[in-house]
Amino acid sequence: MIATVPAFLIVLSGLQDPGPPLQDPVPLPSQSLYEAPAIRPFEPPAGFGDDGAEGDNSTGTWRGPIRGMVTINAYEGQFEAGPTDAALAYDQGVISAEMRMDQRMGPMDGAWQLVDPEGGVLMSIVLVDYGPGQPIEGAWMSRTTPAAGTLTSGSRDGDTVSLLLIGEGPTEGGRLELQRVGRGWSGTLQGERRRLRVSLVPKPD
Repeated sequence: MIATVPAFLIVLSGLQDPGPPLQDPVPLPSQSLYEAPAIRPFEPPAGFGDDGAEGDNSTGTWRGPIRGMVTINAYEGQFEAGPTDAALAYDQGVISAEMRMDQRMGPMDGAWQLVDPEGGVLMSIVLVDYGPGQPIEGAWMSRTTPAAGTLTSGSRDGDTVSLLLIGEGPTEGGRLELQRVGRGWSGTLQGERRRLRVSLVPKPD
């Protein structure tokens, strides 16, 4: 016996929504395959720090066991040696690589606070801005409710920025539309049930 399929079922199957694509044609940087950074972290060359003994080892002195406590106010580094030349050179290499990488990043990169017109902090936001033509991504945390979430679909065109804050409810998240003002940005936070005038300012150290 040969089973047949009604013609109207075939037509319906052809009309079904194929659904969203399996993969975004332009993935966010965090979703892309790993690529070596343009500026690599500081990597000491072979033999780095092998110039001879330094610190305690270079003095030939011997420190006996600790036989009594030293109060905090009286402590002057009795049990420590200062940084060696190799340690100082390593720290300088790390700082230099970090500064050169920071210089390549866009102006939105870093930690920010979203504030209302009265200066009240609404959110803490961390952004990664890889530079012109690259999407901005990050995360946000409300300072007025337990809400938190991710930030995707961010883009910057000159002094104009659009950021989509993903939330779990109608009063969470929203879209930020900002214009550069001085060292910060000013504009609106538009949600399903709210529209606020806001400013994005650098987070204090």
